[in-house]
Amino acid sequence: MTYFRAPTSFLPPLSILSTHTTASMQDALQDLKDLYFPAAAPPPKRTGSINAVPALKQDISDTVHVPHPKRTGRLNHSDGVPDSGYASEEDEAEMEGDLESEAEGLDPDVLRSDELERNFTIRWLTGFIKRSDIWIYALDSVPEQEEHMRLAVIEEASKLLARFSCDDEQQEDALTRQFMFPFGAGGKPITIELNDAPLTVTDHTSVGLQSWASAIIFAERICANPARYMSISQGTAPLRVLELGAGTGLLSIATARLLDRMGVDATIVATDYHSAVLHNLLQNVKTNDVCVQIESLDWSRPPPLEPYDVILGADVVYHPEHAKWIKDCVEKALKKGGVFWLIIAMRSSGRHEGLWETVDDVLKLAVLQKEDVGRREGIGRADEVGYRLFEIRWLPCRYCC
Repeated sequence: MTYFRAPTSFLPPLSILSTHTTASMQDALQDLKDLYFPAAAPPPKRTGSINAVPALKQDISDTVHVPHPKRTGRLNHSDGVPDSGYASEEDEAEMEGDLESEAEGLDPDVLRSDELERNFTIRWLTGFIKRSDIWIYALDSVPEQEEHMRLAVIEEASKLLARFSCDDEQQEDALTRQFMFPFGAGGKPITIELNDAPLTVTDHTSVGLQSWASAIIFAERICANPARYMSISQGTAPLRVLELGAGTGLLSIATARLLDRMGVDATIVATDYHSAVLHNLLQNVKTNDVCVQIESLDWSRPPPLEPYDVILGADVVYHPEHAKWIKDCVEKALKKGGVFWLIIAMRSSGRHEGLWETVDDVLKLAVLQKEDVGRREGIGRADEVGYRLFEIRWLPCRYCC
């Protein structure tokens, strides 16, 4: 007899994701599949047998969906907040402590119809996929076979999340986020509305579908002191601003809104690579009714670029090679006398640990200033210990010879 448990009682806590074994994560996903997407029972055979044949584990895409029944009951829970994927480490600890359920061997219909358990499961899967790189590279000298197994687990989690997203009326929608940033010295705040699109299960590297903490913190600084970050000149030529890895477009949209309020003529170009990200970026620009051009840009093969006075980048280094690619783009696009503002999350663990240090290796450009910014409560991944803001300009000619 199969005993079903509430997901809040058995899903491994994400705050210690790096400590979980491959087997434990496989078991957790299998338990979720058994609960929410059980395989269809085989038709009875005409010749009976007292020996039951164990059912094989199925890929999620091969399972037969069982519609959710009408609500027949509800589990008792505490008021802990499910993991949104943006929770801080302290938030996760509280979540994992408060949402423990002692319910085991419960009626599966009751579990499936419980909204809190279902929402918790969806958020857990989303958080796991977002932080999957931490889990893959948690161990030193991981055997290649083990790495492949973990990649397969992540793929299974993505498929399972997809089944939830295309399920009944309880599917998780995109998240609309509203931001209000102080403008200058006591001016009317800059307001922005962004759509954080659902995670793309076919490409979990499309992180630009979400608004990350580094962009939020930098947008706040730009709005508070635009003269410092925008290099606004007194000339007649429009100010040219380029954003690399624009994602949801927060920096470009904030820049467009504040420069318009200041009466500064500007050309603002927001770039990214992933098609899903570019589509969401376009929708955000339309929603905020700002003048921002959107272009696709492949850092590894940048085309000839027009010169820009200001280049912006927020959390765009996810691999040592990215710093080199970005350097190539900036060298092609930055005007002499221009400035490249780059903010990077300082991650303390996982595959991205220490990547902010690769920025210092940007050749022919000078890092004039570095400023470390602390975490903000309620935003940022658990592995982010802070953020580093770089002011990067061209080296004087005497240093280039």
